[in-house]
Amino acid sequence: MSRLPPRLRKLDRLLLNLPDDDGPMLVSELDGYLAGLLVCPDLVVPSQWLPQVWSRDDDEESQPVLDDMGHAQATIGAVMEHYNVVAKGLAVAKPTYTPVLDEDPRSDEVLWELWADGFGRAVDLKPSSWSAIDASGDEEARVALAGLLQLVAIARDEGTLPKEAVHAFDDTAPDLIPRWVLALNAWHLANATGVHAPISSFGKVGRNDPCPCSSGKKYKKCCVLN
Repeated sequence: MSRLPPRLRKLDRLLLNLPDDDGPMLVSELDGYLAGLLVCPDLVVPSQWLPQVWSRDDDEESQPVLDDMGHAQATIGAVMEHYNVVAKGLAVAKPTYTPVLDEDPRSDEVLWELWADGFGRAVDLKPSSWSAIDASGDEEARVALAGLLQLVAIARDEGTLPKEAVHAFDDTAPDLIPRWVLALNAWHLANATGVHAPISSFGKVGRNDPCPCSSGKKYKKCCVLN
């Protein structure tokens, strides 16, 4: 991750300092997750997706406790900042998207699997929503979604492709991922019902204040997960 810009290096450090037992996302996984959220046919609000960043456990009672309010707010702020960077890149007249992918320092091999798993976790939040793409008849978007879901299956060891085809993705996936994300984004801009607008910074929020994600819960019971 040494090639990351300062903003993402900071995000990387903050995520690495979260309670490890809960399985928090790493930067590449988070980037895939946010890309999936932003091209999802239906709007997904922060109160629905933020808890997955900290923990793989869907049980609200099992969510991690972040005792350090300063670290919690800094982490949420950094996550939202990256969300906004990706959202703005996809919302301009000529959308752009560059995935954050890990590299093996020994071989310089690009490791796309974490990104794909993150994208898959976004799909898992609203699995029925994605059928709208197939139903639309947009061949480019359908191919893009099928390709990304194939990468998700491979990353999770759930794929049915022969080994030769899986190995071929090691070379092609880094180029296919941004192309497919942009194809889904084009479909989203033309067809989706919800608009994924950039989210205002949470700023400094008190523990007992209403959570800025609009969930209706107190901050300490929602995004701060304390």
